[in-house]
This record gives sequence, structure tokens and C-alpha cells, in this order.
Amino acid sequence: MARTVRRTELNECRRCSTYCDRVIAPATCVADACPYLYAYDDRLSGRRYMGCLQQVFATEIDVELFRQAERTRPGFGTVRLAAAPLKRCRFTVEQAYDGRGLEAYRCVNKAFFDWPEPFDLRDRCHR
Repeated sequence: MARTVRRTELNECRRCSTYCDRVIAPATCVADACPYLYAYDDRLSGRRYMGCLQQVFATEIDVELFRQAERTRPGFGTVRLAAAPLKRCRFTVEQAYDGRGLEAYRCVNKAFFDWPEPFDLRDRCHR
């Protein structure tokens, strides 16, 4: 019997007291001209929203607020992944607690930082 993994288990690790989440900065999706990034105009509010067709992140972001935030030093920031990232996604791991030197905070799931395999330009080379 195959083990069914909850969606959240793919993108969060709670094995130690650090509590790690995979996150992505939507600004990287914009900068990479990701083909899965969409935008639409809401007729009721007159606002434009953007999101991910693959639901890598599930939130829809107000484009004007995103642009305003990107003009600041910290930028818009990151959002938590809602699904498995694609190879092209530049996700990172955010740690909730930094308990250096404390046993309870020692990482026991180092593979969490590596999954999925990072994008490699050689993937597109024909041999």
C-alpha cells in the first residue's frame, strides 16, 4: 500500500524544534518570466491579481501592492509553498527558530533542504 503524503508534509518539516517551511519569493517567478505565472483583472474591485497556475503558491497577490513592496528594501518577501515546487522554482527553506547549539533544534531531516533536485542547465542538453 502506497503511503499518501498530505500536501503540507511536502513543504513543512516538524521533526525538530526548528520548524522549517519551504517558501518562494514571487519576485523570482516574475524575474524568471515563469510561464505558470498568471494575472487577471478583477472587474468588481478594478484591481489586478497574479498567481501560479500550478498552485506552487496558492495565494493571489494584488499586483499594485506587490510592485509597491518591491520598491522597498525588503521587497515583497516570500509565501509558503502550497504544492510540490517545479524544477524551475527557486524556493528556499525558512526556519521559524534558530536554536544554535541546543539539541532540540538539531536538524534531523537534512534532505528537506534539497528536495526537489535543483534546476540544472545540462538537463536540456542532448547527448
